[in-house]
Amino acid sequence: MTLKISSFLYICLVSLLLTTTVLALSLTNSPNRRDAIQRIILATPIATALTQATQPALAYTPDPDPLRESLYLMSRVQEATVQQERFVNKATEQDVLKNKMKLTLRLVEKNYRLLDQITFAAEYVTPTSALVDATTAGFESAEALQNAIDYVKSDLKSGPFEKDQKEYLTSTLTECRERLFDFLSYMPPDKLQAARKRVEEENVANRDEFDGDSDAGVYNPVVLPWKNR
Repeated sequence: MTLKISSFLYICLVSLLLTTTVLALSLTNSPNRRDAIQRIILATPIATALTQATQPALAYTPDPDPLRESLYLMSRVQEATVQQERFVNKATEQDVLKNKMKLTLRLVEKNYRLLDQITFAAEYVTPTSALVDATTAGFESAEALQNAIDYVKSDLKSGPFEKDQKEYLTSTLTECRERLFDFLSYMPPDKLQAARKRVEEENVANRDEFDGDSDAGVYNPVVLPWKNR
């Protein structure tokens, strides 16, 4: 049987097979999300299984306002850190967690390119006297994310997932999210609000699309981190 699905559902299907439904969904929560600005580092391409079961995708159209687009991508990074923490909190075995996080963190890195967003958005920091504080927060956020990526890649092996490992990964993900909040506090509030609204609206659309498809699986999003502040 040949499936006819959008690129959004294709990515979700791949991630479902890899037990990473929630994060992969958020990373592609606009139907056809593929576009990005530049990379933090070179990333290994993700798996392309099931390509023959999909139709060609339409091009993703970014926000016509470059700053809003950048703020949107940074908001997605914050959401992703919460989703990664969910994996960490539920993990019992290192290798199982590594398989989940290695893929999903690669998707975060590839699609959102946090360091590039910070470098670009730094031009819009207000007041300009806060540029050093703002960029320091942004770079520390990107560094924390990279630390989590490196730890998953190199330090998770096999055997039980230990308490100190959980604490380290949780702390790096939290630092990434919180330092990004610090950086975003220097951005134009109206554009940040618009970027976050886009995230929220896309998540609702994704939920509705999944609820209407009995074969789509369970869509279980996290609470967006700015909703708790």
